[in-house]
Amino acid sequence: MSTMRRLAVILSMDVEGFTSLVEKDEAAALRSVEHAYRDLILPSIGDFGGEVFKTTGDGLLAEFASPVSAVKWTARFQRVLAADDFALGPKLRVRAGLVMGDIVVAGNDRFGDGVNVATRVQALSPPGGMAISRGVFEYLAGKTDLYFTDIGERALKGLSGAQRIWIWDPKIVGVTRPHAVATPDPATHPSIVVLPFDNLGGDPERDVFIEGMVEEITASLSRVREFLVIARHSAYAFRGSTQDVREIAEELGVRYLLEGSVRFAGARMRVSLRLVDGESALQIWSDRIEAQVADVFEVQDHIAELVSGALHPTIRQAEVERSRRKPPESLVAYDLVMRALPHLWAHRREENAQAIALVNQALAREPRDGRAAAIGAWAHGQQIAYHWSGDFSAERDAAHDLLDRTAGRIDDDPLALTAAATAMTLVDGDLDRANALIDRAIDIDVNHAWAWTRRGFARVYAGRTDEAFACFERAMRLSPRDPFSFNSMVGMGLAHFSAGRAAEAARWTRRALAEKPGMTWAFRDLSAFLGAAGDEEGAKAAFDVFCSQRQDVTEATVRDALHFMNPALLDAYVAGLATAGLACHSGREEGPSRAAGQGAVPYQSLVGEV
Repeated sequence: MSTMRRLAVILSMDVEGFTSLVEKDEAAALRSVEHAYRDLILPSIGDFGGEVFKTTGDGLLAEFASPVSAVKWTARFQRVLAADDFALGPKLRVRAGLVMGDIVVAGNDRFGDGVNVATRVQALSPPGGMAISRGVFEYLAGKTDLYFTDIGERALKGLSGAQRIWIWDPKIVGVTRPHAVATPDPATHPSIVVLPFDNLGGDPERDVFIEGMVEEITASLSRVREFLVIARHSAYAFRGSTQDVREIAEELGVRYLLEGSVRFAGARMRVSLRLVDGESALQIWSDRIEAQVADVFEVQDHIAELVSGALHPTIRQAEVERSRRKPPESLVAYDLVMRALPHLWAHRREENAQAIALVNQALAREPRDGRAAAIGAWAHGQQIAYHWSGDFSAERDAAHDLLDRTAGRIDDDPLALTAAATAMTLVDGDLDRANALIDRAIDIDVNHAWAWTRRGFARVYAGRTDEAFACFERAMRLSPRDPFSFNSMVGMGLAHFSAGRAAEAARWTRRALAEKPGMTWAFRDLSAFLGAAGDEEGAKAAFDVFCSQRQDVTEATVRDALHFMNPALLDAYVAGLATAGLACHSGREEGPSRAAGQGAVPYQSLVGEV
């Protein structure tokens, strides 16, 4: 038999959990597989240039000439299969792996590395989705609206070396764009220029290093969709200039200017940074970073990360204050969203209601504002998670309506992606979809502290506690001055509780409460942790603060509000609250907090020493 070699795209597919399906009902399982092959695969695969060359019971191998066609057909098949209602057999969930590789053609069969790698890559696919290799991914740029998440280098069973893999999961919203995603509007969104840094030592050999560092900072900030960044070559024109910053701001059309200077002392360096308001010339932020000049690229990356993380909350807060100064008649949707953010992160019932009202105003002005919709959905999720509403069903309906509005409108906006991911977690407990959006937010802006915080919570809820600590620590390191950083402390507390360290969990929660006076929902966490640690009196006092402003706090409502936690964590949490008398607090009337002076243990004594 003659053979030949060629480069091709190989698709490997199989049914997840097929053995279990066969054990339950072999005949029904085989009917489902036959139906999928005969009615869903064979009639369509040829239209995309595909050809099945081997079947393996519950799987198949196919060849395509085009990686784009292979990916499009696979996504189409997975969506059709998910919607298929085959009454004569069980629902199937299929994993798919696609690689581009060298194959040997022998008659109707195929052999070689491409086939072997495809079967290994398939094992990394999410059920109902696909995993692809670098060779396939590199062909997709601009040719598909599917969103693929980079999961990094992976060792493949039986093969030497590692392969970089991307996955597509259909449980993602907002990947189909009805219109091109626009860059932020300079008339409303903030803009910044990173001016050339001064070399205070005067050594010309250091200029290249400094320019590289400024280039890295500019590139890092450019990935942040919350503000526009002026191109490096435009900023370079002001190197060594003594021109007034207000004139530079007007000439470049920016609101903020980042200035810096670098001083060297042997192997050490000190970078001084200043963020200036271009309209008033007032300094609104400054910092000093010291580092060892050992690995040039490492120190440049490190400084870029610190600067990017610090500027996020600084510019965001400056924009909030700017929106507050504007007269009501001149407010646009962007301004109203900026005004809503402090109310969202205040974590108080009455403030959250104001956030929702401001978002509704923003959407009335601009119904297609995806960021406003995502933040509104987050706020409705908080209504449930923190027991601020007596009608969880209505809050879920409102959040779902807002999430539907985000489709195709938040793809390149890390803040909106993080907000939507949080809403999906709090409202539906859908960690798969939430993680996909968080991954996308971090892909766009690796220094987005809020996204790292939400990734940490998602890891705790899923029982992956060790990974959660690293996420919270990175968020706090990136943005120590962020007014929302207390949320990472709350997360650290929950992570310690999940790891079986209830006393340490209580310590972190007290620290968060000290950072956020007036926040009462976290006393539920404190009560659960103290109860688990054996402090019954403290647990009851903390739970009384939580319940004093809430109605119908029962085990059922707590479990409903916290349904996104994995069962073991939720059971331990509820057990801690039972020590505080959870069942005794149902049906309490709404009213002022007893901690404010009606005989309860004072707030500050519960927070204690941190």
